[in-house]
Amino acid sequence: MSLFPLRRHGACLALTLLLLPQGAAAHGIVGARFFPATITTDDPFAADELALPTITASAHQTDYDLDYSKTVLPGVAVSVSIGYSESSPPGEAKTSGFSNWEVTPVVELFRSSEHEAIVTAGFSWEIGGSGSRAVAERSSTYMPEILFGKGFGDLPDALALLRPLAVTGQVGFKIAGSRFEANAVAWGGALEYSLLYLENNVRDQHLGTFAERLTPIVEFAFESPTDRGGGGTTGTINPGLFWSGQYTQIAVEAVVPLNRNSGDTVGIKAQLHFYMDDIFPNSFGAPLFGQRP
Repeated sequence: MSLFPLRRHGACLALTLLLLPQGAAAHGIVGARFFPATITTDDPFAADELALPTITASAHQTDYDLDYSKTVLPGVAVSVSIGYSESSPPGEAKTSGFSNWEVTPVVELFRSSEHEAIVTAGFSWEIGGSGSRAVAERSSTYMPEILFGKGFGDLPDALALLRPLAVTGQVGFKIAGSRFEANAVAWGGALEYSLLYLENNVRDQHLGTFAERLTPIVEFAFESPTDRGGGGTTGTINPGLFWSGQYTQIAVEAVVPLNRNSGDTVGIKAQLHFYMDDIFPNSFGAPLFGQRP
């Protein structure tokens, strides 16, 4: 492998860690807004979290993923992820194995409690050759990205019932480590409606303890190749429902292909998520250096 991509990765990582981070609060909270941890796209928070497992199943393939995020400084975190895939396409031999490891440092750049807004920068490195040959690429992939979140709690009184709405998004440029693969713009996000925000900040609907912690959500994740011959945009649209407690979150989404090139069957994705900063606030859930505000 050429050393140039590794130098590029190292430079971007250094730049990320040198950026001045904003003080971080508890997981997914900006002002009065709680953002649930999204499961198809990345959310814009440097937090202590564990997603185990995330299961994605379609007609001919099942993926099992693990994601762990650890804060290094307030507002700065590094996540690692790995998965196991089982595939049995019609008329082909069954394959299975571990995916490549992926490492992603992130740094929160901006927070506004008044406007329930956050902006974060990240750099993802899929380590080529770290997974099984049967399912994982031998070359690495690099992706600088910007992530953001915005709640609509600052809408006027006439639009009060829209205040529980929030959006998150990510835009990255995926750099292929092999000349046989295409570079691509990876973009996606989520539109969510927080019943907890509705109850606590807009109008008490007397939904009850369980129902008020539900968040209907629609996620979408697309890739648009930028190289000639790379093909068209592919991806999925994922409507779902999240239940977020103090320490854990349970999420379920349908996985709907955007077009024929994205797949021909609807799948399902489910995740059990642990908020480590609330479970272990003084040990595993605290930053390695500095204190969480």
